[in-house]
Amino acid sequence: MYVRFLKNSNELTSKGIAFSKKNNFKKAILCFDKVLETDANNIVAWLHKGLALKELGRNEESIASFDKVLEMESNNSSALYNKGLVLGKLGRNEESKLCIDKSVDIKYNDSLNLYDEGNELKKRGKYDEALSFYTKALENNPNNVDALISKGFVLDLLGVPPKGVILFFDKALQIDPSNVESHLHKGFLYNRIGKYQEAIACFDKALEIEPDNVRALYSKGVTLHLLKKYEEAISYCSKAVEINPRHVKALSTMVWILAHQKKYEAALIYCDKAIEIEPEYVYALSYKGYLLFECDRFDEALKYYNKALEIDPNNSRSLHYKNKILDRIEKSKKISFLNKLRH
Repeated sequence: MYVRFLKNSNELTSKGIAFSKKNNFKKAILCFDKVLETDANNIVAWLHKGLALKELGRNEESIASFDKVLEMESNNSSALYNKGLVLGKLGRNEESKLCIDKSVDIKYNDSLNLYDEGNELKKRGKYDEALSFYTKALENNPNNVDALISKGFVLDLLGVPPKGVILFFDKALQIDPSNVESHLHKGFLYNRIGKYQEAIACFDKALEIEPDNVRALYSKGVTLHLLKKYEEAISYCSKAVEINPRHVKALSTMVWILAHQKKYEAALIYCDKAIEIEPEYVYALSYKGYLLFECDRFDEALKYYNKALEIDPNNSRSLHYKNKILDRIEKSKKISFLNKLRH
């Protein structure tokens, strides 16, 4: 019985909202009144009845409906905001301002809370759920820069094409042009789709704001390397490492750039520094294996690939090169055996 009553109530409320959307406010009010006859505490019906009355210019009745909502839910930002608008129409400006200011404060605080909840979900790898909280945060406060950035970041993790993700960082920068995170993320995405000049422009913007930003420096280094400006690339990465000698990603980027320039011994120095700081950093362990492999130090290389695979058994790079080394060792043994037979 209760379920049927609830279903009828919801259906009538939805029907009333649909009438309002078609500007048929009188029919909408009839629907809401029917709901309220049997469910006097239905907040949604009272709120939408107030909105419909507002549109019809029945201001005092509209205020009464919003007051009903606020009796049950004193922090209902929509009721407060719309009550403020109606009070403004009636020339009750001080009361209007109080209502609107309170609604804005509530929405702002709600937005921050929703953003924080989204961050907790993101940390746990629940990206779809995190996305819904960032979206709600932005509904409450479209100018929440942190929520815009985090929504862009999560959309990227969920596989949305870079062009669609960049829009969120652009929105953040319209609100806060000096937001370094937005410039950086735009740069990363442009790099990924091969728009290297645009990426450089983003990293340069970040460096105008924060000249010693390590991520901007080594990321610009990566882009310069991709543009075959090798000496400049090393210069920017060196500066990043100079500013923070214990920044593992800066050190690893230096490794990557030097390795691509076939400067394996120099790359090993930076790789060892990264491993010393973070002994279980799979990328550095695997890359050290690769550098040793390129230096024909196969037994040592195998040791580092095995270390990487202990931590991450599915690391494709380590598996690939470990198999290559085992093949080389096997071939070397066969050649050695055949040579012995000949003598």
